[in-house]
Amino acid sequence: MALVSAEGVVLKTHALGDTSRIVVVYTREHGMVRLVAKGARKTPSRFGYALEPLSRGRYVYYFKTDRDLHLLSQADTLTATGSRLTELTRLAHAEAALELIDRLVWGEEPHAELYDLLVRALEAVVAAPEAALPAITIAFELQVASLLGYRPRLDACAQCGSPLSLELLFSPARGGMLCDRCAAEGGVLKLSADALAGLSLLLSRPVGEAGDYVEVKRTGEILRVIEAFLRHHFHRFQGLRSLELLRALQGPGSSEAA
Repeated sequence: MALVSAEGVVLKTHALGDTSRIVVVYTREHGMVRLVAKGARKTPSRFGYALEPLSRGRYVYYFKTDRDLHLLSQADTLTATGSRLTELTRLAHAEAALELIDRLVWGEEPHAELYDLLVRALEAVVAAPEAALPAITIAFELQVASLLGYRPRLDACAQCGSPLSLELLFSPARGGMLCDRCAAEGGVLKLSADALAGLSLLLSRPVGEAGDYVEVKRTGEILRVIEAFLRHHFHRFQGLRSLELLRALQGPGSSEAA
């Protein structure tokens, strides 16, 4: 058993017994870890905001290679992101980023670039104009998929490399846009020109800059296409509940805002 230290972002927590808590943290140094914080529910002031979802902190814990749970020794808050989000829309998009990592990342294999992407996305959600939040979420989804080896192809047919169909047809199963011949096999979604332009822009720009693109159009359509793509390639992904709840609260006609 080794005492290790890692920087991480809290994804979610669970009650453990009457006084303790299990904290799921995505760390830069050790990937996804599940920490037991003894007494955290009894004396929450001991850890402050460090165990709250969305918080970024420094975590010291006893690591055992043959265990799924590791005992937390110390937690220090670096950024209490959750406490800075008072608007429902911002909170929903921030929680959507946590959901995505929770569903797409598996095990304790570290991925520093992916961790840094998550941190930048949360910073962007806090600082960007509210109208840009869908663009940030889209950029984050696209770039997470790309880092995990599933970058959608948008410039040529994902199956054969031929020029794209003028119908602008996207295949979630085959990983991108298709030509007329390959699209004849079925299983395609028709995109608007604005949606394809938005996908192309946000796939190639740093997520921290996505907040500058409030002019991205058809964000509701783009989000639906990306979620269909993620559902096909990541079996644990079943949509983003945070955004579904936001749409439900906003009522009819809210798909473009979320």
